[in-house]
Amino acid sequence: MWWRRSAPEVATARVIGPVIGALYVAGGLAVLALVALSTGDRDGRATVLAVIGVLAAAAGAAVVRWGHRLPRPLFHVLVLLGTALISTVVALAPDTVSALALAGIYSFVAVAAFFLFAPPLAAAYLLTAITAGTAVLSVRGVPAGPVVVLAVATCTIALVVASLVRRASTASLDGLTGLANRRGFDDALEEALRVATRSGAHLSAALVDVDHFKAINDQYGHAAGDELLRTVAGEWLPRVPRGAVLARHGGDEFALLLPDHDGPAALAVVEELRVASARVALSVGVAEHRPGELASQLMRRADTALYRAKAAGRGRSALYDQPGTGQSGAGGRSR
Repeated sequence: MWWRRSAPEVATARVIGPVIGALYVAGGLAVLALVALSTGDRDGRATVLAVIGVLAAAAGAAVVRWGHRLPRPLFHVLVLLGTALISTVVALAPDTVSALALAGIYSFVAVAAFFLFAPPLAAAYLLTAITAGTAVLSVRGVPAGPVVVLAVATCTIALVVASLVRRASTASLDGLTGLANRRGFDDALEEALRVATRSGAHLSAALVDVDHFKAINDQYGHAAGDELLRTVAGEWLPRVPRGAVLARHGGDEFALLLPDHDGPAALAVVEELRVASARVALSVGVAEHRPGELASQLMRRADTALYRAKAAGRGRSALYDQPGTGQSGAGGRSR
């Protein structure tokens, strides 16, 4: 079900920074516009609002530019900070009409939360924003009617964004197996490379090929081939380590991303998975990420290891950096 505890598939490192940053920029510009169009300065409030607007816009621009380098937990802080800043500018607004207008920025919290975070957490952020907005507007003397309308509008925006995100996320799933597809895997790989580069953690990738798949299709039909692919997905997915990403890479080929695994550890994992799929003959190639290496280079080495596994007799696993063929044990079977 889409109401799961993981972040949406669209919330990749390349997306999350620009989205949060753009919302900060828009919010800052909205505050500056209100200040510029307002008359008078009550106790210096306009000056404070202008400073907040400038800082928000500048911070947003920086997040748009460098947000892909930030650790994911920091974006949760930015959403909460944004809620606090919105509450502050609403409290400092020169009049109730301006306060109600600025409170519309709470909808940005709804957009950010449901676009970037798991639905349960996004709902908590939405509730926080609505509660804060209701409290601040009540203190400012805004009647209950407009406050309720604002809350309903914000919730509606959240539901629309959640629905659109759910549809967008399915674009990264394979319709046959329910696994991530090539696009989903590539996005996950880019995210994992970013984390590994920043933290220095190990990262390995594997390519899995169903041996003699074309012959199976030719002899038993495409329905049998499809069922075979679903069998592999069903047997592997429950057994992959926590944090790993299993995808259908294309045709009869699967890909497995293993964060926090060096080459030998990844080889041990895929060999265990391969042996567990006793009903299906599989060949697997594994490669460990090297510092400074691009995603395409890592996958090319995994593909080379897969070729070595097939050349050594199929039905076995191979590690790119392992001497010789990289065969994992002597028990590999061929068909």
